[in-house]
Order: sequence, then structure tokens, then C-alpha cells
Amino acid sequence: MHAPPRLALRLLPWLLPTALAVLLGPGVGGMLPAAQAASLQLAPTSLSLGAEQAADGLWLSNSGGAPVQVQTRAYRWTQRDGQDQLEPTQELLVSPPMRTLAAGERQLIRVIRAGPPPTGEERCYRIIVDELPSADAERKGMQFVLRYSVPIFVLPPGKTAPAPSLSAQLVAGSDGTAQIQIRNTGNGHAQVADLQHRVEGTTRSALNGLVGYVLPGQTMRWSLGAPVAQFARGSIIARINGEADERTLLAAPAAP
Repeated sequence: MHAPPRLALRLLPWLLPTALAVLLGPGVGGMLPAAQAASLQLAPTSLSLGAEQAADGLWLSNSGGAPVQVQTRAYRWTQRDGQDQLEPTQELLVSPPMRTLAAGERQLIRVIRAGPPPTGEERCYRIIVDELPSADAERKGMQFVLRYSVPIFVLPPGKTAPAPSLSAQLVAGSDGTAQIQIRNTGNGHAQVADLQHRVEGTTRSALNGLVGYVLPGQTMRWSLGAPVAQFARGSIIARINGEADERTLLAAPAAP
């Protein structure tokens, strides 16, 4: 009789910025090949539902050689005190919520808005898609499952699309390292990526890839991993919502 595998969590950077992957295993030993990690695939990696749009869909596919059981759940996504908050919701429905995908099979997951559209600013949700661990008691070695966390944005009525309005400041963290604090007073989210520090034409990466989101009306803060004095000159730039051109978040920052 085999003991059930212990559980451990790891983040796979190659799935960012659009999905979160989780490994379940004994927490020791080597990683499984990335190809195995990608057996459950999802597209697209975010959705926006217009005010007149009641539903959309996500495609799940199993490119592996064995069946995969999948659970899909909807959460209201807010931010409070600089932290993401997820609460189960009936405002957004998913169908089917449970599904077993045979090897090579695809499945459309319907995402359905159950109530009226928001007014004033977009409303934010996340769809969590979990690959469930195998129930095969004779399975040996590391158990390997994925979790995708998919942003869903429901837009308010209006001809103008919601947009973020950002302001930023540099603050010192409790450990003395610099932190970038970004406030969003707009009516749309800001996806922040590729934070860079530019001084006299020289650009140095501060935070690569996806940094995080700032939802409407919220303030978020991220460590830059270096002393505040290092950012006393120049500007801090970032890519917002995947735009081709970078934005200047903070010009000539200085410690408060």
C-alpha cells in the first residue's frame, strides 16, 4: 500500500503573466519536465465582457496521454490593504464546473454574467481552473497538477472603454528597500509589467515580467529590491495593460 503523496507548491514563471501553476508533490527531489506541466492548457488567458455581452468562453485542452479531471470556480476579485481578495460569487457562472477531459480532448468552459452590468467602473473576477490530483492509489512518485487563475473583467455601459488613471510614489519599506506604490483612480484595471529604472538614457530592469494588477480605486505596492537611494535620480517606467509603448510612472523620484 502506497502512502499518499505530500503536497508542495511552486510557481512556474513560464506560465506568467496570465496563469498560475501549482505543483503538488513531496516537496523534495527534482522538477518534472515542463512539457508534462503543460498537458492541461487554457486559452484565452483573460476575458473582458462588454455591458451587452452576457457570456464568453475559455477553451481547455488536454495534450497529455491520460484523462484529466478539472474543476472550475468563479470568484469576485477585489483588493484591500494592498492585498488581492477572492470571494466565491454567483454573479459569474461557469459551465461545466466539473469535467474529465480525455487525452487530446478540448472543452469549452462557458463564462456567464448572471446579473446586470456594473455602473461607473468595471467589475473584476477571477476564474480558478484546477486540475485535480489523480485518485489512483497505486500511482508512484510526484503528483503534478496545474492551477490557472484567469482575470475576468465585466465592463460598464458606455462608448468609452474603462481605463486606469495612475499615480505613483517611491516609499521606503520596513527593511529600507525601495517600494513603488501605484494608485489607480480610473474606472479600469491596470496590469503592470516590466518595471524599469531609467537614468540618463541607461535603463535597468527593476521587476521583470508581470508585476501585478491595480484594480479601480485601489493602491498596490511592490518592492524594487534595492535601497531607496538607488532610485533618487531618473524615472521609473512600466508597460501597462500590454501597451506597445511604456509609460512613465514616476519622474525624478526621491525618497519621502
